[in-house]
Amino acid sequence: MTYHHPRMPSQTESTYAEIFSALSEPVRIEIVGMIAGTDELACTVLDETLPISKSTISYHIKILYRAGLIHVRKDGRYYFYRLRREVFDQYVDGFLDRLAVARRARKNRSTKELTPAR
Repeated sequence: MTYHHPRMPSQTESTYAEIFSALSEPVRIEIVGMIAGTDELACTVLDETLPISKSTISYHIKILYRAGLIHVRKDGRYYFYRLRREVFDQYVDGFLDRLAVARRARKNRSTKELTPAR
């Protein structure tokens, strides 16, 4: 029986693995969608919108940042987040467009559910 030694992944393969790992959690996809909807998103918006603790938000932001998907800017005691759209375009082209369509569809369904029937 012949055994093959696994080769080390290339830098590109490692980058893909890190990006897909970061996007494997639904709350992180939600965060990406929220950031994608604006040029820059304040941390307070995430705190007010997501049903998770600030420390959990911070954990998810750190993973997105380490994967190279977002840029973080600190101003005083507040943090602001921007997508690194060039990374999405290079590694997961079309993802942000499909995410925007899915978020709009979900929002439209929610609006219809809240509208009283006539």
